[in-house]
Amino acid sequence: MNDINELRNKYISLYDDVDGVSKDYLDKIEQDLKVKLPEDFREISRFYGGGDIGGKSIHSFVFSDPTNLLGETLRIREAVGLPNRMVVIAEEDMSVIVMDTENKPSIIWIDSVEVTKLDKQDFISKPDVWDDFSDFFNYLLDEEEEERNNI
Repeated sequence: MNDINELRNKYISLYDDVDGVSKDYLDKIEQDLKVKLPEDFREISRFYGGGDIGGKSIHSFVFSDPTNLLGETLRIREAVGLPNRMVVIAEEDMSVIVMDTENKPSIIWIDSVEVTKLDKQDFISKPDVWDDFSDFFNYLLDEEEEERNNI
């Protein structure tokens, strides 16, 4: 797990705006999804509330945005029977990034056709995984730095 203060400083060095969400938002996500969000996710949410980072579009943590973490998780749960412990972080080209709120690895990036295999994790293609949200967030920050250095 990465140091949250280091991640915050790294994030601030790349982005001018620090746009976190309140504890109330996170409590509502937990209540509506019936999950306990990992502590590192909650801490990072104080300064990052979703959006474009590292070439990825992470779902907004704010309910007023059209594609938000809560709404997309509920939609995919209903559509394909996503396990209740999973939270949908992002949907990329033919893939889905989820956060397992109970197990490690916590972040799983899979082909979208394999979403129904999340419960047993008997995937055909090996997914990209990160033990914690902070590890994934650090990966996104590294990707952003690399992208900016190549411009």
